[in-house]
Amino acid sequence: MKKKIMSILMATILLAVVPVVAGVSTTPTEPTPEPTGLFDKTTIRGVVLFPRLTAGGQNIRFFALRLHYRTISLNGEHYSGVVFMQPIQIPNDFSGFMGKAYIFVNFRGSLNL
Repeated sequence: MKKKIMSILMATILLAVVPVVAGVSTTPTEPTPEPTGLFDKTTIRGVVLFPRLTAGGQNIRFFALRLHYRTISLNGEHYSGVVFMQPIQIPNDFSGFMGKAYIFVNFRGSLNL
């Protein structure tokens, strides 16, 4: 009986670990260029910590636990990606929601990583 329970427990642990290990081992083959124009429109959403104003209230700086961003440039090119565990700074003139732990905002410009 103990052997059966231990084998079920090990199978459950292996099923939980394999997707995590597979996701960590993938690396991007080629970095995508980031747009830097003034006419770009960026949407970001994700889980953040410690939002605070910087540069005299012109920017907001926070620590992104998991942040998904999408930038559409003037010529129609789309850039998107996911940021994990990095400090991020965005302009303060955004439209959307920014709470203490979650963010969903749109702003002009691109996300400087």
